[in-house]
Amino acid sequence: MTARKDAMKAAVTAALQIAEDVTAGQLDVTAMDALVLAECRDLFARVVGPGDPLWELHVEVARQVLAVGGGVPVGELAEWVAVYRAAEADEVVPAPEVGRGPSWIEAALAAGEGLD
Repeated sequence: MTARKDAMKAAVTAALQIAEDVTAGQLDVTAMDALVLAECRDLFARVVGPGDPLWELHVEVARQVLAVGGGVPVGELAEWVAVYRAAEADEVVPAPEVGRGPSWIEAALAAGEGLD
């Protein structure tokens, strides 16, 4: 048999075993939930940062948690905002090259002219 056929056979066998356990009343849903949670934690709960193959998924989930609300208390969110703002202030902004047009601050000030 090929690897694909072996995998399909194993999946069907596993599904039949689960069906037998359900009909015999031997499947403990609470235990299954705990196993699924543990497996998800092992696979997903470690956030490494950019470069991690799961990084984009981590960011997507974080955005969904924030969108739903209630997952992270407002006080904690405010602390994270302060941390990010401080980190951005520490970043070095490169000086504009001479003869390349206005600096970023000059452009920002010009964009705001006449808004009074």
